[in-house]
Amino acid sequence: MVSTISLVPPALLWFLLGISCFVLELLLPGLLLFFFGLGAWGAALAVLLLPVSLSTQIIIFLLVSITTLILLRSRFQKIFKGTAIEVDVLDDYVPQGAIAEVVEDIVPPAGGKVKYGGTFWQAISEHPVASGNRVRVLSKNNLILTIEPIEDKGDS
Repeated sequence: MVSTISLVPPALLWFLLGISCFVLELLLPGLLLFFFGLGAWGAALAVLLLPVSLSTQIIIFLLVSITTLILLRSRFQKIFKGTAIEVDVLDDYVPQGAIAEVVEDIVPPAGGKVKYGGTFWQAISEHPVASGNRVRVLSKNNLILTIEPIEDKGDS
């Protein structure tokens, strides 16, 4: 009786192990499994070129993995290191001086809500502002807008 493991070529097993390492690298951070994938592909290449024993395949796998890990990991981390870009939310969504409408009464020190561009924002003011009034945006702190009531010139 022939075992099923002998029917699968060793080069294919090493190749599939390498692909598995590359896929796992996408799921797990750290840039470590990538080099074990390279080691598996190195062992697969050795098996394709030369008839080598299992122990030699494992040694080749470990040597290629550790060598590439030592030589290339720091370089790859510099290349693939992410950087954060700070975006000023006020400039992108609600420009300073923008006119908004109060949708929830603002009675200091409590805040309320304003609507600008179809979006609702938490808002605070030094003066009470009733719902339905228009206000001007002075500044923002995270996602809270500081506003002031607009004085209508035609009401005097």
